[in-house]
Amino acid sequence: MTTDDLLVQAWELSKEIQDTQGEQRYELHQQLHRSLENIRRQGGHVPASLRDLDLELVDEEVEDVFDNMPV
Repeated sequence: MTTDDLLVQAWELSKEIQDTQGEQRYELHQQLHRSLENIRRQGGHVPASLRDLDLELVDEEVEDVFDNMPV
């Protein structure tokens, strides 16, 4: 895939993520993260809004882990 193809895929995934929850959201985030990493590897520029979404989703996943941890 070209960088442009990966960017289109990343934008589509970001739209899908907005309307999902739970496991499906996690799976879509993994796909988004891989797309962003591939863009970087190919020397492409990842838009700030996609980078921010990726970091926001990582924070959600970390928080979910701690929310489910017994005290």
